[in-house]
Amino acid sequence: MKTSFFNILAVTSLTIFAVNFSSAQIVPNLGVADRFALYTSAGEFANTGTTTVIGDIGAGVGVQTGDPVTVTGQTHFADATAVAAVADVAAAYALLASETTNPCTFSLSSTITGGTVLAPGVHCSTTATSMTGSLTLNGDADDIFIIKINGAFSVDGTSNILLTGGALAKNVYWQVGGALNLAADVNFIGTAINNGAISLASGATLSGRALSVAGKISLNNNTVSNAEVSLPVTLVSFEVKKGENASAALNWATTSETNSDRFEIQRSQNGKTWIKIANVLSGGESKLLLSYSFVDPTPYPGNNLYRLKMIDKDGTFAFSRIRSINLQSDNRTALYPNPVVDRLTVLTSDLDKIERVQFMNVAGKLMLDQKRSNSSNVISEFNINSFPAGLYIVKVTFADGSVNGSKIVKK
Repeated sequence: MKTSFFNILAVTSLTIFAVNFSSAQIVPNLGVADRFALYTSAGEFANTGTTTVIGDIGAGVGVQTGDPVTVTGQTHFADATAVAAVADVAAAYALLASETTNPCTFSLSSTITGGTVLAPGVHCSTTATSMTGSLTLNGDADDIFIIKINGAFSVDGTSNILLTGGALAKNVYWQVGGALNLAADVNFIGTAINNGAISLASGATLSGRALSVAGKISLNNNTVSNAEVSLPVTLVSFEVKKGENASAALNWATTSETNSDRFEIQRSQNGKTWIKIANVLSGGESKLLLSYSFVDPTPYPGNNLYRLKMIDKDGTFAFSRIRSINLQSDNRTALYPNPVVDRLTVLTSDLDKIERVQFMNVAGKLMLDQKRSNSSNVISEFNINSFPAGLYIVKVTFADGSVNGSKIVKK
């Protein structure tokens, strides 16, 4: 979808904002606050443990307390940049909250439950709101999502935000009329501008920004990444597809790498607990298109979430967007015996789900093709005694379109 943007000078502020005429949302240009990942106009900035931030941090009025924060960016506390950001954050909050510039097009309940899917537009809750379970934002790369909460906003530990259809984190805005509280291990996405305290419990991550008109910022072993800040790696694509033998095939590409060290591939079932499954070395220094791939041979049965942790040589890092794939465990097959002399048996949990079984030699020649008829299942035992000795590929196609490919040796 193509969207035209026009710069318009706001009457009440020097803040420039852009109008998305495709859905009438008006989003702020944050001015000097644009590079901040965490900011409060007035309040304490407190941290416990090891917190890493990509982007600037600071406060217009307030001090930094507690454990030091690892910052890839600049620190501004009561300096000229921090003071200038006060007006920009206030103007951005007012712009998002205004019913004139951003009238509500969709209503939200006071509890955003798991399985909720939001289309592009302005979504509004008239009271304090909580979120529980997975929230999906579905749109393309030009679409804008504005979620307005008229009160405090609490995101509990079961919550997760997924972007589908090409939606981008930089186009997601949260206007919160009170405190913003992210529970432990929550992965939150978008730019949140609120009027109150900002609290990230242990292990919570934020891909975007959290900016407060006034209120304390409390951190605890968190990771915050402002996508607008230039990073050592420019990731232009990342996708996950079904591979052979119920594997997951990951492919990604970069167009720029500076001082880059490696990609750490992480997998999760719930978006909360992530495990490292592999490291892939990066190009290090490049201005060319570089492509990478990795095959996960043992994904979880069912739903799998993947992300890339892009690590610089100095240890700083950023996360990619999350990609998901569903690999149904009941579509797995087993072939025995292997090696085989004459008869080969195909095992699966439900033969009704098999549509077709094909045997091909290594040259790609089709040796045997068995399809399911309307009145019967595919047979599970195959006589391949007439096949010449050698290596063969057995391709099993299921009713849902998934395919398992396995190799056998004919003696």
